[in-house]
Amino acid sequence: MIRFFSFFGFLLLCCTGCMNFDYVGQKFDPRPDSSPVTFFEEREKIPPDTYRIIGRGTLTGPARYDSYDRRQKMCSVARERGADAVCIVDTRIIPVGYYPQAKGEFAGPSTISTNRESTDEIGEPLQTDSFGEKDDGSRSRKKRVRYDFEIKLLLLKKSVDFDEAMKTRKGFL
Repeated sequence: MIRFFSFFGFLLLCCTGCMNFDYVGQKFDPRPDSSPVTFFEEREKIPPDTYRIIGRGTLTGPARYDSYDRRQKMCSVARERGADAVCIVDTRIIPVGYYPQAKGEFAGPSTISTNRESTDEIGEPLQTDSFGEKDDGSRSRKKRVRYDFEIKLLLLKKSVDFDEAMKTRKGFL
């Protein structure tokens, strides 16, 4: 029973903090992993009459993922849905929460000094500022901000391939 709960906890830890992709649109036959995906940073840079929009998506996740990981995720999602290109419409970084700075973590220079001779009711050393006045610790215990990213994008398919694929389908959207 303990193994089950520890395994469940391990699985939960592995699944948290992953990138998520929400998609609305059409799906075509998947493309091989070796096929290239073209990236456009602006809609105006898409060559006219070359691509058709097949869907819209939003990629979200913790900001700790760098641009390489984000780009790889966008490429894999595009290939899974049969897209030839990706156009990034909007990118933003969102503050989603706070967490306290860990003990022992470098806090930077400060005028707060710790009085080692006296402690409070919990056993924590009393904090005093440079004038010897008691400090409640709010200035010395800084909070850190946790950020997430959000990328809105369009998945594109070459017009020639799109028209060919639509001929074989029973309905046209």
